[in-house]
Amino acid sequence: MGLVTRILTFVALLCALAAPAHAQSGCKVFDAELQFTYSGGCKAGLAEGAGEARGTAHYNGEFRAGRKHGRGVKTWLNGDRYEGDFVEDRREGTGMYTWGRFTASSRQRYTRGLVTDRRHGYGVYEWPNGDRVAGPWDNDRYTGAPTKGMVARGRAQSEHAAVVGRVGARVCREMQVGVATREFIRGTVSAVEGDRITVRIDDAGTLGHMIGDEPLRKGASVTDLVTSWLPCT
Repeated sequence: MGLVTRILTFVALLCALAAPAHAQSGCKVFDAELQFTYSGGCKAGLAEGAGEARGTAHYNGEFRAGRKHGRGVKTWLNGDRYEGDFVEDRREGTGMYTWGRFTASSRQRYTRGLVTDRRHGYGVYEWPNGDRVAGPWDNDRYTGAPTKGMVARGRAQSEHAAVVGRVGARVCREMQVGVATREFIRGTVSAVEGDRITVRIDDAGTLGHMIGDEPLRKGASVTDLVTSWLPCT
């Protein structure tokens, strides 16, 4: 868990503890991300009907037998947001998922068909620059004809991987702390496997960054997506 996520989680915990709520022991919600507070309908000790639950995420919508079921909106600490249909706690039916500002897919959006938390059926994917694809999806993969934008992005990603994804390449990654503070860390690629690279950290910066659950320090090695790193001198 990165530093930003840790900070946001702590803030969410404080807010949840400060908010008036019914104890989970009185009306249970099964979603592990919504375990702090609940208010709304209750039947046989389980959330039922319209309700609102908070934890490391927030949900406002319909419940059935303690699970998200029907229409609802769920948001996460990183800014991700889903509005649409739920079935037995799964995103399933029709809905819109928007990626938050603290993710690699910041402000990208998918709308329409979902099955078992995956994009499936007809769907529309949109990028912040206005590019979009609309067509069939199967098990979270777009299976329609590629657009010009997709071809251009694929070419750019291949060129990027050719520069960054090689042993000995000097690479940098921009790390964000809070809303406005950013710092670059630097390293050297020591291994390449598919779309992931292992980077030996040469300069961990001064702000106490983390990738995954490990704090960064000079000499440490981290494995990460090649797209998260930039070439640097």
